[in-house]
Order: sequence, then C-alpha cells, then structure tokens
Amino acid sequence: MKISLTTPVLSSLDTFLKLIDELFAYEALPQKVEQTSAAVKQLLASPELGHAWFIEVEENGETQIAGHLIVSYTFSLEHGGKVGLIDQFYLKPEWRQKGIGSALFPQVEQNVINDGIKALSLEVNIGNAGARTFYERQGFVPRRQFCMMTKTLVQSTVPLHVAS
Repeated sequence: MKISLTTPVLSSLDTFLKLIDELFAYEALPQKVEQTSAAVKQLLASPELGHAWFIEVEENGETQIAGHLIVSYTFSLEHGGKVGLIDQFYLKPEWRQKGIGSALFPQVEQNVINDGIKALSLEVNIGNAGARTFYERQGFVPRRQFCMMTKTLVQSTVPLHVAS
C-alpha cells in the first residue's frame, strides 16, 4: 500500500467538500455549507494560510482517495514563529486502523517544516481515547493545563466615539 498526499485543486472542490461533509456528519458538528465552501476556496488560493491535502492510497494498482487533512497556519511567540493547527484529519471508515495515519504523519510534518512551521497542534475529543493514543504515539503531548476555547465572531457595526 502506497500512501500519498496530493493538493486539491478547484476542479476537485466537490470531492473535497464531500469529504469535509462526511467529517462534519461523523463528528456531529453543525456546518454552514456556503461558509465551508468559501473557506476551502480561500485556503486553496492562499498557501500562506495553510495547506490542504487529499490522502490517497494506492493498492493493487488502483488509487483511491481515503480522506483529507487540513493544516492552518498562525504565529506563536511561545514556539518561536509559524505554527500549524491540524484543523481536520479525516479517514473514511473503511480506511481506518490500517496504518495510514502512522505512515502519513512524517509526510505531513516534512511538508509543514518546509513551510517554516515550528510546531503542530490539534484538537481531539477528550473522550476519544483511541484518537488520543494515536496522536500521542505520533509525538503529540497533551497540554493538560490548557483548555482550548472558541468564540465565533460576527461582523457588526461598532459606533465610534470620537473625543475632541
């Protein structure tokens, strides 16, 4: 089995969005389809924001898309520069528990190192012991003293108060 990462292009957007939809359904996450589509297009057009890949598996001369992975980039003083956040890592159910993730992570790490990334972070459901064990085997360390928090922002008009 040969496992590789390929970058989606706009002509493969429907396939990529279908995989993302499968992930959202699997994780029971709410999704705004138009927002997701716009964000994917922005990511594919702006490599400085991060990287998206199809996970392809070649087996018996046949290549199939087994899932996808998205790493978004930001900056951290703590880590001394650009860092990546694994925003999505999805394998279709029939491809899980076959060693794909273990074979894949060195490729992902080398790709992001080439982009100047100093550290990788990710979120994992605290109750998903299997995923947590997998990520720990890949060298990720739980930061038990931290709790990731999120606030969704909505653009609005804020009145300006000008003092003279």
